[in-house]
Amino acid sequence: MDQAPIASLPQYSVVIPNFNHARYLEAALHAHLAQSVPPLEIIVVDDASSDESVAIVERLAAEHSRLRLIRMARNSGVNAAINRGLREARGDYVNISSADDVVATNLAARSLEILARHPKAGFSSCDAAVWVGERGTLEQFPLFLSDRPCLLAPGDVVRLVRHNLIGFPTNTVLYRRDALLAVGGFIEELGWLADSFANYVLAFRHGACYVPEVLGWFRLLPDSYSARGARDRPAQREALYRILDLLETPAFQDVAPAFCASTIVPFMTTVPMRVLAWLLASPRHRGYLTLRLCVRLFFFAPWSIVRAWIPRRLRRTARRLAVRPMGRLLAGRRERLSNHREEA
Repeated sequence: MDQAPIASLPQYSVVIPNFNHARYLEAALHAHLAQSVPPLEIIVVDDASSDESVAIVERLAAEHSRLRLIRMARNSGVNAAINRGLREARGDYVNISSADDVVATNLAARSLEILARHPKAGFSSCDAAVWVGERGTLEQFPLFLSDRPCLLAPGDVVRLVRHNLIGFPTNTVLYRRDALLAVGGFIEELGWLADSFANYVLAFRHGACYVPEVLGWFRLLPDSYSARGARDRPAQREALYRILDLLETPAFQDVAPAFCASTIVPFMTTVPMRVLAWLLASPRHRGYLTLRLCVRLFFFAPWSIVRAWIPRRLRRTARRLAVRPMGRLLAGRRERLSNHREEA
């Protein structure tokens, strides 16, 4: 039986794009059906799968009225499937969940609680963990941005990203649907970087809420969509140029200074020195090479080579040492501002 939604919290939808992920799909769906705050709907957009995916969704939909299936007429790619579901969604907020990921039963509750306090934020994000390989060795991947749930103002996000490379694990994100639609959803030509671009735009434009708990698990597979993109050098170069071109358009000019100040674009695409060569080779994009970016590229070049040989546990410790002081500094700043407003 479906649970009744909790009236005091905003309603949210879940969109799950799927292509031939039948072996993982049922577990992903059960995780969303088991949420302590149930979704208004779970929309599975099947991108012309040839495995048992459709049968699995249809069987579960017969038992759970909030689950519905949209079948794409032809395989159109993950971003097209996501955008179709996003347009169909009816919730104030939306979670974009991969068919091979799993979320904790309190992901929605913890996210909606902080979003209810900060309704203008673009989204809420949590910490994540990763299953490495098909057998699923589990490793936590905390961001260490704060010791408690908080709002990161746009300026805070710029400072955090400039201080250390951070991203927002998309499977834990609960987006404000109207804000995501306003940025064009997941821009299809950006491929595997579409979610990262949308996340940074929303964070730089509206700020983002953060819950310091591991509430989502994603799979790190060698043949995944993002892994294939990360190995495709021509696609990386074109994605880099496309992002910089987008930042010159009226739709994104408001956040272009934040992208430039944070120097995040090159690190979304590939290894540092390759980006340096690509930017130098393109007169149209050469202006993005600031002194700050050059210093950062040269600093991270050795790290990009040796990081694969460093155990994840040590990399996690290094991240904590690098990020936590900045997070605490920003938390103290937010607390002082809050106290000042109360006194006023």
